[in-house]
Amino acid sequence: MSPVQVASPPHQRFDVLDALRGVCALLVALYHFKTNGLLTTNPIAENGWLFVDYFFVLSGFVIAHSYGERIANGSVSIKRFMGLRMGRIYPLHLAVLFAFIALELVLVFGDDWISQYVDREPFTGSRGLESLFQSLFLLQSFGVGSGWGWNGPAWSIAAEMWTYLLFAVIFLANRRVMFVISIGLAVVSAGWLMAYADDLHVTFNGGILRCIFGFSIGVLTYHAFLKFGGFGGTLQELVALILTLLFVAIAEDKLTFLAPLVFAAMIFVLAAQKGAVSRILSWSPFQKLGLISYSIYMIHVFIQARIGEILQITDWGSVQVDSDGRTLIGGSQLSGDIITLVMVFVLVTASLIGYYLVERPGRDISRKLIAK
Repeated sequence: MSPVQVASPPHQRFDVLDALRGVCALLVALYHFKTNGLLTTNPIAENGWLFVDYFFVLSGFVIAHSYGERIANGSVSIKRFMGLRMGRIYPLHLAVLFAFIALELVLVFGDDWISQYVDREPFTGSRGLESLFQSLFLLQSFGVGSGWGWNGPAWSIAAEMWTYLLFAVIFLANRRVMFVISIGLAVVSAGWLMAYADDLHVTFNGGILRCIFGFSIGVLTYHAFLKFGGFGGTLQELVALILTLLFVAIAEDKLTFLAPLVFAAMIFVLAAQKGAVSRILSWSPFQKLGLISYSIYMIHVFIQARIGEILQITDWGSVQVDSDGRTLIGGSQLSGDIITLVMVFVLVTASLIGYYLVERPGRDISRKLIAK
């Protein structure tokens, strides 16, 4: 089939890609919740951290679609754009930070029985005041500070916020210059990461470069879609999805640096929204999952840690937290899968609450303030 020029107005929504974001958020959550069950020991869940790069590529694709031309022609200022992005990201980020602060206060004022489950002093280490400052100002992806931080996964949204600003400036250039700069950023950031890291699993220790890499690829993918996309179908979607899952299952070491390109190819195919995979992802449950994907991502470590504490208190079995913030739970395979399903149910329920009580109201309030 010959390439076609695709009309893609800014108000068009890529609902299929949003739904897939929800699925990927759950897969990241499975990566951070390790049991002996099949749900968390399969190769895709073991490499679930790679789906963060789907978020970065998709963000570049969607931001280029929604704001690229409008920033370029002056209908949306950089100030307004950044205000809208902050209103989208910051309210839930702040709410989760407050939840973690509340836990530290429990350690300060709680009874002695708490100390048998928490072997550290409150407001120390990754929960220290320096790390809190970095979290408040979204600085935890530049390779400074005390590592994992208060809410570990928030390193990626911090990286995205600064990448938004970078590309808002780039969008002011004409399309040819913007295209060249995007290629240059993708090459330079990928080269830097490959020179100094064994794999793409770079988070708080320079994760801004990982985000720029994926975001650049996403911007380029959008413009490729405009020029060559628009065709697709069930076969193309199935091939793209299967190859992506196979890649995630086997990727390790330097091979992981191809993840943004693999996700870009899948996004390019699914953006046409014309096959059976798209129809399935258009179902209401998947759409709802996409709607709350940001809440899933931002609160999953908090929820998992609380589940781990309940298991400890009830003497269910061994519970640990590793250096990547993953909750590690012992026990049988069956019990592991049951606990995982309970975790997913609680996480989705809490994410719905987070979306409707914090995320959406915060977004709406920020839009009203910016409109004044």
